[in-house]
Amino acid sequence: MYLFFYIRKSSNDKKTGTIYRAVYENRTPIIRESLKISVPINLWDEKKQRVKENDSINYQHINYTLNQLQAQFLQSNQKETKTSSDCFIEFSMGRIISDYDNVGTKKKYRTIIKSLQKYVNEILMIDSLPIKEFRKIDFIPRYSKWLEISQSKRTSENNKKKNRTVFNYLVVIQTFVKKFNQTHPELDEIKTIHYTSQIGKFDKVESRMLYPHEIDRLINYVPDETKRRKKSIDAKYHFLFQFFTNGLRVSDILLLNYKHFTNGRIEFVVKKNGNKISIPFGFKSCKILSHFYPDEYNQAVNENLIGDLNLYPSDLNELIMISSKKDLGLLNIEDLQSLKKYLKSDKDNDNEKKLIVLNSISEKLEQGVSNSMCKIMGAKPSGLVFDYLEFEEFKNLKIMDKRELTEEQSQKLHRGRCQYNSRLKKIASDIGIEKLTSHVSRHSFAYYMLLSGSKIEEISFALLHSNIEQTQGYLLQFPSKFSDNAIKRFTDGFDI
Repeated sequence: MYLFFYIRKSSNDKKTGTIYRAVYENRTPIIRESLKISVPINLWDEKKQRVKENDSINYQHINYTLNQLQAQFLQSNQKETKTSSDCFIEFSMGRIISDYDNVGTKKKYRTIIKSLQKYVNEILMIDSLPIKEFRKIDFIPRYSKWLEISQSKRTSENNKKKNRTVFNYLVVIQTFVKKFNQTHPELDEIKTIHYTSQIGKFDKVESRMLYPHEIDRLINYVPDETKRRKKSIDAKYHFLFQFFTNGLRVSDILLLNYKHFTNGRIEFVVKKNGNKISIPFGFKSCKILSHFYPDEYNQAVNENLIGDLNLYPSDLNELIMISSKKDLGLLNIEDLQSLKKYLKSDKDNDNEKKLIVLNSISEKLEQGVSNSMCKIMGAKPSGLVFDYLEFEEFKNLKIMDKRELTEEQSQKLHRGRCQYNSRLKKIASDIGIEKLTSHVSRHSFAYYMLLSGSKIEEISFALLHSNIEQTQGYLLQFPSKFSDNAIKRFTDGFDI
C-alpha cells in the first residue's frame, strides 16, 4: 500500500488546481479524495509532491498538512510501504489519474498500459513490472513483437496499419517513461531512443479534403429510394453544416444545444480543449439547417423582407426593372435567389450591373435571416440540435461551462460518431469520393481558408485550435499548390 499526492486542474480556472491524495494497494485504488486545498498549478512541485515556496500563498501551512497526512499514513501502515517507483505499471496508472482530465484520453491510455500488464502476466509470468525488469534493453522489442502478434489475432488489418498501432502504443509508453525519469531524478535515466526504431513502415496519415468538384457532387447528391434514404440525406446536411460552420469537430456538432445559438452567433465550450468560442452563424449554415428545421427557417425568411431595408434609390430602381412583382416590399431572400438564378441563365443580355445590385441586397437580407433563425433556435427549450444522441442522457452538461463526460456518455458519443461516419461512408461510395468522414469537413474548411489567403493565425482561431503549432501540423499535410499564388506574386515582380 502506498500514498501519493497530486493536483487536479480546476474546470473553471486552468491556472489553479485542487490537491488530491490517493492510496493504492497493488494496482487497486483504496482512497482517492480531494483535500479541498486550491493552489496555483505553477506552484505545485510534482517531484516532491509539495507546494513550492512563494510569498503569494501560505505554502508552509499546506505542506505541513501534507506532511501530517503522510505521517499518519506511515504510522497506520507499519509494514514496509511500497512506492510507485517499484512498478512501472502502477506508476503509469497513477499518472493517468493525476495528469489527465479527458475521459477519452484516460480510457485510451489505460488500454495501452493494460496491454503492458497483460504481457507481463502472460509472458513474463509475474504480477507487476519492476523497474529493473523494465530497464532491460530487450524488454520493449519483445513486448512490441508480442503486441504485433496480438493485433494480428484481433484484426484483419494490413501490416502497415498494425505497425502504426504498435508505434502509437510505444509512443504512449515512451511518454510515461519520460514522466518517470522526471519524477525520479535520483534513479538512473531509462533510455527510450530505441523504442520505435524497429517498427516497420506504415502509411502516413494525410489530411483528406474535398475539392470543389467533390463538394458540388455532395451538394447535389440524392440517394436512391431506399429505407436508408432519409439517414443518408441527413448525414449529407450534417457534413455540410460542419463544413460551413468553421469545420466544427464532430463531438461539438453532436453535442450542439439550442442554447448555444445567441446574438447571431454560436457560442459554446469546445469539448476537446475546454476553450470558450464564439463563431458567426452565417447564412449558408442557416440554409443547411433549414433541412432539419424548415418551419423555423420559413419564419426567419418571412421576418426579413425587402420592405424592411433602407435601399438606395438607384438600387430600388434597378430592382423595379428586374422584378415583375408590384409590391417589391414583400420580396424575401428566396425571391431574390430565384431572380439571381434567372439573370445568370439569361445569356442574351448583360445583367452584370443587375446582379451586383441583387448581391448587395441579398447580403443584407441573408444577415437578417441568419440573425432571426439564430434567435428562433436559441429560444427553444434546452435540447440537442441533431438527433444522434438522446438529450436526456446528456442534459446534465452545462451550456457554457466545461464539464467532463462520464465514461458512459463518452461511449454514447463514440457510438454516435461511428453511426455518422458509417452514413458518410455510404455517401462516399455512392458519389465516388475516396474518403468521407466527419473530420474531412474540418480539413476541407481549413484548406479553403488557406486558399482564400487567410493568415495562419486566422485559420487557427477559426478552427478553435489551442495553439498555432497544431494548425501548422494541419497545413503541412495539404497539397503544396496552395503556395502557387505567392510564388506567382514573387515572379511577377521581375521583368525578363
